[in-house]
Amino acid sequence: MSSKRSVLAAMSFAFVLCSSGAIAADAPVTGKVTVKLEFVRAVQDNGSPDPAHDKACTEQLSQPTSKYVGMPVTTSYSIDAKTLIESATSTFPSPNGTKPIQLSAKLSPLGVAGVYAFGAFKPPALPDAYVLFQIGTDFKNPVSTFLVLNPSSTGYNCSISSAKGGQAVANFAAPAKD
Repeated sequence: MSSKRSVLAAMSFAFVLCSSGAIAADAPVTGKVTVKLEFVRAVQDNGSPDPAHDKACTEQLSQPTSKYVGMPVTTSYSIDAKTLIESATSTFPSPNGTKPIQLSAKLSPLGVAGVYAFGAFKPPALPDAYVLFQIGTDFKNPVSTFLVLNPSSTGYNCSISSAKGGQAVANFAAPAKD
């Protein structure tokens, strides 16, 4: 009888550990967060801020044909801190007001120090934009940032983020070479 009690006690202890997350600490962390794009900034082609064009970018990203301002972005992620296997996908309504559909962009890990960062550069869903997402290593403070690429003759691009400081777009703002 004591062996049955020992087995039951061990099973109960294992159940308590599993339900408390003590054993599952090495498992990937999955999550789903939704943020709203609100903070607009203009950036030069080299990624430097371009405050002289902030107003123009706000107007551009608020147009019915470009509804980025106020757009909700939902990102699902899976991050295994032990193996560093990471994935993320951002889903958002089409910024084109005449096409009320949901779009998705599969994001790739970026290897930015101090955060988990992901990006998609000219994804099929938005071929004239970069989609960025980052979350702290404590899985707090999620930030989505979109960099809308203007024609090179414009001289600047428009960044819109869910955080006032946004992500550092300097590394991502330069136009891709086709």
